[in-house]
Amino acid sequence: MENRLELIYDAAGQLFINKGFARTQMRDIAKEIGLSTGMLYQYFTSKKDILSFILKGTIDPGFFNREHHYPIDSHLFDDLDAEIMKTFEKNQAQFDNHLKNKDSDYSLAQMFSDAFDSISNYAISCLIIEHNEDDLKKLSEYYRDYRKRFFNQVQQYIQLFIEKDEFRKVESIPYTTRAVVESLAWWGMHLRYDAYETDKTISNEMAKKTCLDLLLHAYQK
Repeated sequence: MENRLELIYDAAGQLFINKGFARTQMRDIAKEIGLSTGMLYQYFTSKKDILSFILKGTIDPGFFNREHHYPIDSHLFDDLDAEIMKTFEKNQAQFDNHLKNKDSDYSLAQMFSDAFDSISNYAISCLIIEHNEDDLKKLSEYYRDYRKRFFNQVQQYIQLFIEKDEFRKVESIPYTTRAVVESLAWWGMHLRYDAYETDKTISNEMAKKTCLDLLLHAYQK
């Protein structure tokens, strides 16, 4: 059962990101994992429940290990939007902590590492929201603001590290911030899920190491 849930999670997640929620049918998900459509309905009564299952599983990995009754109860997702926003806010507050305190022992490498985790930990949810704005209007509006705040956090960190003489001086901090954030997003999200040529085999650890090596080589003074 758990293995099938993971297969549904992976297959439906890829379809919702790359084909879109509106254009994906239950039969598409079933075909992707080699199940009959009827068998898929034994697990979920609708593709909306599958979408909610994926989003909840991303913010709460322990959700997979619960004892589920099938088909999975839709009421488990009643407060999902609020749960997602709360999780994202907690994630952003943790990333902001060193910035507020201006911790002297907080290194540029650790900042890049924490920024990468902020993106990669919720990659599937973020990409599903990005690619399905019409179907996730409330979350999409929130996520746009969340992204802007994350960008501003990274920009403030870069300014701080320039002042500490740990980040090389650059002509434009905003454009440099964009380059950093896009690199983090590429390795933390897009390469595995929606790049022109995806790499589903790369581990999160390898993606993170490669990304951090490139960023530190480019910007560490």
